[in-house]
Amino acid sequence: MAALRSWALALALAGACAAGAAEGAPAPYADVHVHYNWNQAETLGPEEAVARLRAAGAVLAVVASSPPELALQLAGAGPGWVLALWSPYVDPVRRHAWHRVPGVLEEARAALANGRYAGIGEVHVVSGLGPRRDDPVLEGLLALAARHGVPFMIHTEASDYRFFLPVCRKWREVRFLWAHAGGILPPAQVARLLEACPNVWADLSARDPWHYGGLVGPDGALRPGWRRVLLRFPDRFMIGSDPVYPGYQIHHWDRPDTGWDLLGRIVRFHRRWLRHLPAEVARRVRLANARAFFGVGGRAG
Repeated sequence: MAALRSWALALALAGACAAGAAEGAPAPYADVHVHYNWNQAETLGPEEAVARLRAAGAVLAVVASSPPELALQLAGAGPGWVLALWSPYVDPVRRHAWHRVPGVLEEARAALANGRYAGIGEVHVVSGLGPRRDDPVLEGLLALAARHGVPFMIHTEASDYRFFLPVCRKWREVRFLWAHAGGILPPAQVARLLEACPNVWADLSARDPWHYGGLVGPDGALRPGWRRVLLRFPDRFMIGSDPVYPGYQIHHWDRPDTGWDLLGRIVRFHRRWLRHLPAEVARRVRLANARAFFGVGGRAG
């Protein structure tokens, strides 16, 4: 009986493998918005995190961490295709007051000088909470991005695209990656910002149903407004998972962040709506735009 069960199990596994081969491997993608924070690293090692990215089909990944050194651990586990951004959240306790933490600019200068970081971010600039758009620490980070020629991932939280507009216009030499395409902003406002600032690209991370939402309708298809914007700016959008969860209760002190457990589900969500775009546009959004933006081909898919 035991031998019969073993034989049945072997047949089932063989069938599953054959089905997988028939369907083909998922198309490779770039995940341009990954986090590996202290309350994720507590329960998930960097090698396992990188293995999950591989399993999801990522051939290029961009990670920001609090504290920033953790991003280097993930990059070390995926050399050549996992890129680390330097994050100003050097003190997780004072995350929302990052611009008031002593020594942030000095640490940023040292981090960019050593060449181990591929950019700066994710930097939150929240209307009514801070920092101001003319804050000297924020402007110092933008000046560093311009000097080193590296991307700057910015997260703006505001009800209107014009909150970000003065920043991207003033710092035209900086290549911005606009996290979550403005978060709560509708597609028409995103289009206005992209039209006004050719130095801004947008990622569509956290536009999934478990975070901001709004990208797709009840049938899972792209909403018409988003489809129009993506077709109008096919070279300006990318995708990302933003594995932070629960999205509105981040940085628990009593339990770890479980966002990495949602990675596969989030990536499948993006793959579904990408099917509603012309094949060439989908390819750009899924992978080609990120390769061009970061100047890295990533690993072989």
